[in-house]
Amino acid sequence: MSEKYLIVADDFTGSNDTGVQLKNRGIDISVVFHSEDMEDIESSVVLDTESRGMEKKEAYQYVASLMKEIDFSDYSYVIKKVDSTLRGNVAEEIKAIDDYYKSELIIFAPALPDLGRTTEDGIHMLNGVPISQTEIGLDPKKPVKIDKLSEILKKVYDEPIVHIDLNQVRNGFEFGEARVYTFDVKENHDMQNIISKAVETQKRILWVGSAAIAEALMDMVRKVKPALCICGSVSNVTREQIKEAKKTGVNLISVDIPAMLEEKVCGEEYSRKAVLMLKEGKDVILHSSASYDRDEIEKSLNVGKEKNMTLAQISEYTQNVLGEIGENILKECKISGVFLTGGDTAIGFLNRIKAKGSFITEEIAVGIPKMKIVGGEYDGLSIVTKAGAFGKTDAITYGLRKLKVTEREEIR
Repeated sequence: MSEKYLIVADDFTGSNDTGVQLKNRGIDISVVFHSEDMEDIESSVVLDTESRGMEKKEAYQYVASLMKEIDFSDYSYVIKKVDSTLRGNVAEEIKAIDDYYKSELIIFAPALPDLGRTTEDGIHMLNGVPISQTEIGLDPKKPVKIDKLSEILKKVYDEPIVHIDLNQVRNGFEFGEARVYTFDVKENHDMQNIISKAVETQKRILWVGSAAIAEALMDMVRKVKPALCICGSVSNVTREQIKEAKKTGVNLISVDIPAMLEEKVCGEEYSRKAVLMLKEGKDVILHSSASYDRDEIEKSLNVGKEKNMTLAQISEYTQNVLGEIGENILKECKISGVFLTGGDTAIGFLNRIKAKGSFITEEIAVGIPKMKIVGGEYDGLSIVTKAGAFGKTDAITYGLRKLKVTEREEIR
């Protein structure tokens, strides 16, 4: 069976924001409104049931009637897309799909960390506040009154429901005899840990969550290549962006510029470390020590002064060091692309790899373009550039994700 996804969503916008995760990875995807329209479609499918506003019993019956007509053997993965703030008939629709899909394992993780939707101690949150205590709990049509995941499912399941807390998600857990599991998730890497562990079971899994669970599943299944960020900017804005990326699980490698100036360390040490991480599928930020710690600027100036170097010369040295390490990394492993922050860093790296220029493909955020390198040994490699003092706190994290491509896309 070819790799095909079936996503069942309860509204049109949710159908599209999840479906686009497949399209971004080179997977053809169609959105349909009725199960009979799926018969002649060879691509993956998002089935939009438009059932969010229905009464609970009506939603169960309607979704069940659609599931009854589906040949699930056509699909490698079945995902129930739910609203990341738990609006709609969440439990009833999960049960309707489960009754016909005959799941061996149900993974319920509705978090969407990028938009502040997290689950902590089993309670679903919006920007750190339990969902029932936010405006979502005051919705005039269908207020969300229950924000504890296990309690939501207990309305339709009389079997054991096991919750996996954040400590277990991050430090290791095992699936037992239970069939239904809920999970804490605060960061994207938490979702990745859950997906990885669940895939290992090789069971018939019903994945339940927001667009984040679909994205993490596809990243795992399709072996997305990691991305590299090279950062020489000493802007406070960039510093906060690096720290935010670290929180999400991105690996940092700090290049000790004062020690490099004193010849106490060599660039090869840093490139070897980065290559090992990237070959393990981990995203990496290679940054000057001053990019993360402002005190390092003074240290670099003091060492440079001893060597009769001006500030401009120290800056040029830093960019040359980062460019050389970056070039060595590219020689040793394949990546999806490079995020370059700081104008001097970007042009220094491109000159280092003998690029002739770039071809702009899109703007991933205001003022942050994605491009393809033109010319040189790395012609066609995707890059994103960002001015040092520019962008939101998650700019680097988001940029690294936008750089990632699948093997299929690269072949195309």
